[in-house]
Amino acid sequence: MNDTATRTLVERYLQGWNETDALRRRALVEEVYAEHAVYTDPMVQACGWETIDATIAAVQSMFPGHVFRLGGPVDAHHDMVRFQWHLFAPGADEPLVIGFDVAQLDDGRIRQVLGFLDKVPQVA
Repeated sequence: MNDTATRTLVERYLQGWNETDALRRRALVEEVYAEHAVYTDPMVQACGWETIDATIAAVQSMFPGHVFRLGGPVDAHHDMVRFQWHLFAPGADEPLVIGFDVAQLDDGRIRQVLGFLDKVPQVA
């Protein structure tokens, strides 16, 4: 994939995390991820479209109204891409959560995501 296509894929990936309409979100999941993709972060491992979609829905219910945004440049080589993302509360200027994902691509889709959390809210 060229740089533009890779950045577009990452933007569509984040769009999927922001999409609250279940049918549109599922369509984005199927567009962005390979059918048997694996998403892994410190809290979950999701395998396949159904489980990835359910994971996104669960995150949205935990952080209602929050929005994921790209947090910097998209870096890619071969079939790998890495990028930082920020999760903003409604109306916030500073991100509540900052994460870093590394994804392995296969034929223009994400085959595997390894997610890391760099900043998480402190529990009172």
